[in-house]
Amino acid sequence: MVIPASSVISQAPGTAAKPTPQAARTGRIFDIKRFSSHDGPGIRSTVFLTGCPLRCAWCHNPEAFVCHEENAGNSRIREITVPALVRELERDVSYFDTSNGGVTISGGEPLFQSAFAMELLRACRKRELHNALDTSGCVDPSVLMAAASLADLVLYDLKAMDSATHSEWTGVGNQRILENLRLLQTTDVEVWIRLPLIPGVNDDEGNLDAMIASLSKTRFRRISILPYHKIASAKYQRLGLPERMTGVEPPTPERVEQIRAHFAAAGFDPHVGH
Repeated sequence: MVIPASSVISQAPGTAAKPTPQAARTGRIFDIKRFSSHDGPGIRSTVFLTGCPLRCAWCHNPEAFVCHEENAGNSRIREITVPALVRELERDVSYFDTSNGGVTISGGEPLFQSAFAMELLRACRKRELHNALDTSGCVDPSVLMAAASLADLVLYDLKAMDSATHSEWTGVGNQRILENLRLLQTTDVEVWIRLPLIPGVNDDEGNLDAMIASLSKTRFRRISILPYHKIASAKYQRLGLPERMTGVEPPTPERVEQIRAHFAAAGFDPHVGH
């Protein structure tokens, strides 16, 4: 399915190499999701940072980029220091301890606010809170490598292996994302690959086989298959954004299972929904 260019979200994607400047210990967040079981191991508190270089058509958090600059005064946006944020997160330590959970830093793209994200990773490590970084990979390589050295786990999105397809649906090509994934191969940080499964975009055999072929050359075996759903539709209406996914239905459970089994047969450890 091809979406006409006129329906692309009007805010232009940013560039991966130029995150928004900010003080190292102050950042902008739009949510903290507690008791999450989908953003890494155990029970987690997921912090959502504003800002993103991508404009994925299926994005479930469009407020991440809309509110970063254009609507900076939005009541959901909070300016917060790392020490204040950590104090909030430490309220959930008992849940982390009993479930082997921790803190996940997400967005948007958390490394769009790279100084703040890395200061938060350091603070979590200092307090022995398991930390996970959820990234699109569309970031400066040096920033990614610095963040990976502080993370206990990296959740790494792979959306489409063909760069033209990736550009059509996210606003940018995938060259840097694939290059950064190869860089992560040189580290010892744990990496889970995340595949947002979008019918008509990346659920075809060609894309899946290309992904398997590429990942087979790496040490990464954990695959999180995240089926598309319509939960964010109301957000687009509220924010006055065009919704490119109108008419796209979530994949059937049978199709999701076929894809899970396809990855498993290729020697991967696939999980649906987390």
